[in-house]
Amino acid sequence: MSYDTLALIHSIAAYVWFGALFGSLVFATLSSRRSADGILVGAFAMLRFSTRVGLPAAIILMIAGIWMMTEGGISWGATWISIGFLVWILVAVGGSGLMHPTARKLRNATVGSDEAAVYAKRIIWIGGAQIILIAIAIWAMSSQPG
Repeated sequence: MSYDTLALIHSIAAYVWFGALFGSLVFATLSSRRSADGILVGAFAMLRFSTRVGLPAAIILMIAGIWMMTEGGISWGATWISIGFLVWILVAVGGSGLMHPTARKLRNATVGSDEAAVYAKRIIWIGGAQIILIAIAIWAMSSQPG
């Protein structure tokens, strides 16, 4: 596969990952303003989007990125590559390690309780942090600092 094709796949996967999280964050924010249980609906939507859309996009992004580096002879020590790998680890691994245990606690909490609202807000905050990190990675990949 050509470098340009891999770069296109890599870029599309990054924007799909970002878009899935951003869209679900907007939905969570809007639904939380409509009703008291809306924050739960929003948190569960964020979980669904991050596992069904975001996770496959993150995996495709990493595979295409590594394949692109081997095809293009890109240095593994470049600053922008290091930023990209660090963000991927923080978002994919760290986010899953924080978000999914919280989701289990949310599922076990009583609907409408303060405990459920705390867990739902935590999931939404984690998603927001993931969006910021992915935006940093997109900046690093497009501007290639260092």
